[in-house]
Amino acid sequence: MSKVAQLAKRLLGDIRLFSRLVIRLPLRPYQLKPILAVLDSILHQHGREFLVVFPRQSGKNEAAAQLETYLLNIFQRVGGNIIHAAIGDASGMAATRLEERLDNPWNANRWTKKARPNRRCFGNAAVLFLSSHPSASTRGQTAHWLIVIDEAQDQVGPHIEAVFTPMRAANNATALYLGTVKLTTDFLWQKKIELTRKQEGDGIQRVFMVSPHQVTADNPPYGAFLARQIATHGRHHPIVASEYFLEPIDGTGGLFDARRRSLMTGTHLQQAAPQPNTLYVATLDVAGQDEAATDPLAQLAQPGRDYTVATVFEVHLPPTTDLRRFPIYRAVDTFVDHGGRHFEEVPGKAPLVPRLAAWLESWNIAHLVADESGVGQGVTSWLSAAFGSHLVTPYNFSGTGKKAALGSAFLALIETGRFHYWTGDHDQPLSDGWWFWAQCRACTYELPPDGRFDRDLRWSVPANARIDTPTGRQLIHDDRLISAALIAHLDILYRNGTLTIGQAASVVIPGTDPFADMKF
Repeated sequence: MSKVAQLAKRLLGDIRLFSRLVIRLPLRPYQLKPILAVLDSILHQHGREFLVVFPRQSGKNEAAAQLETYLLNIFQRVGGNIIHAAIGDASGMAATRLEERLDNPWNANRWTKKARPNRRCFGNAAVLFLSSHPSASTRGQTAHWLIVIDEAQDQVGPHIEAVFTPMRAANNATALYLGTVKLTTDFLWQKKIELTRKQEGDGIQRVFMVSPHQVTADNPPYGAFLARQIATHGRHHPIVASEYFLEPIDGTGGLFDARRRSLMTGTHLQQAAPQPNTLYVATLDVAGQDEAATDPLAQLAQPGRDYTVATVFEVHLPPTTDLRRFPIYRAVDTFVDHGGRHFEEVPGKAPLVPRLAAWLESWNIAHLVADESGVGQGVTSWLSAAFGSHLVTPYNFSGTGKKAALGSAFLALIETGRFHYWTGDHDQPLSDGWWFWAQCRACTYELPPDGRFDRDLRWSVPANARIDTPTGRQLIHDDRLISAALIAHLDILYRNGTLTIGQAASVVIPGTDPFADMKF
């Protein structure tokens, strides 16, 4: 055997050498461990299933692409299919990454791209990229060596089992499930439970949940990246907890569970007036006006849905020399109107908007973020004209993903200890604080199977939610909660540099005697 043949045999006999010397992007130890287990199952035709979950941006898909490149090389003469199944863009990204890895000194200009089905071929072996969407027509293919189910958290379990699992049957192919932790009800987590039971039975590891600490141990720069994510969002923000620490989003018992409410609770009391030398900003959630409000004796048509709520915050800015810290916001008072006419005066009650404007002016606010969705547009426009457009920022909930993004940003404020609501009246029924915490406890959330937390989160207080009060059961809304959450948008504007908030003070500069230091 020639030296070239001996070298080729050695490289193809060890994926670690292949990764380092052929692809020239060495796999890290935490990547190699699950890949070696998968390879053992493939080469000995054990037909096992494996679940591999890495923290975000730590090389899960890179490991899969290198594994597929290696398999194409060792099976180029024997032939056979490797199937990579994904939904949407994930399939295209996987194909592109495989192409990049095949453009190595050994394989460049020797692999081919073919369609129907979409595949990348090297010799007699091929990687087929199939859509795993339930509406796609993908039956009839055969996985000879391996089937990869990408983004397992977004897959429909019964569809995978009915369509893709049978593709493994003829050759007892190995299955590799990749994904990101999201919910305890999705396919990835259910597969984790199933495979954990199997490995507990025979002692063969099938579930590889790689912690961020393992990644950092092999790749120290990742630790700095992770530290920035935690500083920005907080360790227990759902994005950080699920995507980096592999903790399900729905494992805490609510969007504002007891732990999170504790973080939200300040040590200060509600205030009735501004304090000297203190910076204040405000937020506004606008409710619809009820026609019944024109008659002071009539009952509101929607008693739980007609509250306009403004919240004023005391802002603690970080020192100008500390570029790593962000402002802290302390809610200190609230303005609440129940169904009032926005601009029209009715017997016994002045219009809402002038009363609101007077309240905001009394706090000498430096800026206002106001809900301009629907009926809020007129109110926001009036306030912009009254205070100046540079002091009022409209926020429209009707944009795609706007409420989801606000919820994610609000949780980041909470988790980093930068949002505090006043205390002292939380146990006093019908008080401002009592209603706020009731809304927090009643807030539910859900995430679509293929959704992202910061884009597709649905959070609200259910329309029929009620609470016992001294005056009977009453509806709960989310007006106080939404008003408070809008402070997260102001914070984003401040941190992005698109909003400047501060205070100016009038001072008298002492005069100096121009002749004081002169000698005559």
